[in-house]
Amino acid sequence: MIKFLFFQSDSYDNTIYPNDGALIPAERLADMEVSADGTDLTLSFNSMLQSKGVATEIVLSIVEDSGREVMAAISEEIAFGREAFIVIADEANSDFIHGDITAVETTLDGSFA
Repeated sequence: MIKFLFFQSDSYDNTIYPNDGALIPAERLADMEVSADGTDLTLSFNSMLQSKGVATEIVLSIVEDSGREVMAAISEEIAFGREAFIVIADEANSDFIHGDITAVETTLDGSFA
């Protein structure tokens, strides 16, 4: 089954705009890395074009030192979940794959490929 990861940022004026979200094939997830201070988790995705390398990074705010648990929740859902559509972080609807994710830090404006 092809799985997709969904991200939705909350806009500054409480209006949900069409470009405030991203749906990325889970197979493009290349790396997850916790920041030095333990409060951010960066998900890196390989390019969806023919170019090589990382094309997109989405940064999530997380509760301090919860990176391992959040990464495990994401990995387990991709590997073992039964749904093709996986909500990782939906700020607009307060829906997160793990309770220690607090926000989407990356501006999701549709400018990445």
